Amino acid sequence: MPSVPDGRAARVGRRGVVLALAILAALPACNIDRLLNTKDKDTSNPGQITSASGLPSIRAGAISQFQVAFGGSAAAAGGGNEGQINITALITDEYVDLETFPTRIAVDNRIVAPGNGSMRGLFLDLSQSRVSAERAAGLYQKYDPTNVLRAEMLNLAGYSYLMFAENYCSGIPFDSVGLDGSVHYGLPLTTDSVYGRAFADFAAATPIAAADSAASGDAKGIEQLNLARVGRARVLLDRGRFAAAQAAADSVAPGFEYDVEGSTNSPRENNGVWYFATQLAFSVADNEGVNGLNFISANDPRVTSFNTGGPGFSGTGPNFIRELKYQTATDPIPLATALEASLIDAEARLKSGDIAGWATALNTLRAGFSTPIAPLTADSTTLASPDLRVTVMFRERAFWLYLTAHRLSDMRRLVRQYGRDQSTVFPVGTSVTGTPYGADVNFPVSSDETNNPNFHACFDRNA
Repeated sequence: MPSVPDGRAARVGRRGVVLALAILAALPACNIDRLLNTKDKDTSNPGQITSASGLPSIRAGAISQFQVAFGGSAAAAGGGNEGQINITALITDEYVDLETFPTRIAVDNRIVAPGNGSMRGLFLDLSQSRVSAERAAGLYQKYDPTNVLRAEMLNLAGYSYLMFAENYCSGIPFDSVGLDGSVHYGLPLTTDSVYGRAFADFAAATPIAAADSAASGDAKGIEQLNLARVGRARVLLDRGRFAAAQAAADSVAPGFEYDVEGSTNSPRENNGVWYFATQLAFSVADNEGVNGLNFISANDPRVTSFNTGGPGFSGTGPNFIRELKYQTATDPIPLATALEASLIDAEARLKSGDIAGWATALNTLRAGFSTPIAPLTADSTTLASPDLRVTVMFRERAFWLYLTAHRLSDMRRLVRQYGRDQSTVFPVGTSVTGTPYGADVNFPVSSDETNNPNFHACFDRNA
């Protein structure tokens, strides 16, 4: 079973990464023939790459765009590029909104319309990430098919699809554009089909990375092989295939960690979670909406925070509680880790009835933390009711994986896989703004996608 990571074993990209894609938040999401346009003189357009020499630039662009979509950035000076981590934290119980953007307040209130401006930008950023990674993978396949960096691009495409499946409604269309600029409008896909696309990318990356690592013991090959394994395990867990998820998770190397790196070279490269915290926008939540976890009052070393002693950007309301998981613009954000693999293994043990093994797995992680955490007691694990054990499992995931874009998927799984009513899982009652919470448990497809003649609306907004 993989152990808790003992350091920053792997990094995404490098400081000073060349920016390959401009943020085009004002463009319709379906105009993907414009998604890859750039005014950066140091960057090559995909259609201009005619040899392997151009591949580093297109890879750098895909990494840059994934960073923006996943963790956000400071490029829009707080007016956009929030990233999946921040916005999923708002709709769940990780964050409360203490600033003035009505579109983000609506997300915090669980009332998310397709035309919500913040959500349109978020959808576009993730769409750009997917397209950029897929185009890069295709160019590597054409010019350097055995290069392990092709596996990296496939993995980033897989994680883009994974975030669509975990965080959005069923019925997402995925358009594509050829190197000649021709646009192909996609058909809406069910959530399970989107998971299938993610799994296919991870499966395609696996033999490339395995061959590279087997041939030379190359660290990049080993890194990408483990990244694909965690991705596959996560998809299988989301699909409810617990035994298969456990097998994939148990193949992940101890200490593995793949991070999305921040930089101070440009606002676009800043760690976006850190940035929005510095803007007094998104505050750490505590028992949000009755059902939320006590991320502050638990005084748990896995979720550290700081009470600023004053309100957020809005100037009213409760004191702003700043997260301390990411403390600088350059702090890396974990995308996939051996820790996550261990949590998947633990949940699979719980699901199979191996209660003693499950409790041991969780307590092993606690003992291995930098500041050892007191072990879980028998009355919350081995002697607990089955329902309480599930609660403990998901609480442990919430504290270990805080602000890494896992919480929304986990809350949806509690409804979908464990039969809990969403009113017992998601914040309910009255929000910090005094508005009653809505009933949304995911994000809608952006209204911009109605330009796609194949798309009309989500199939459903179920968990």
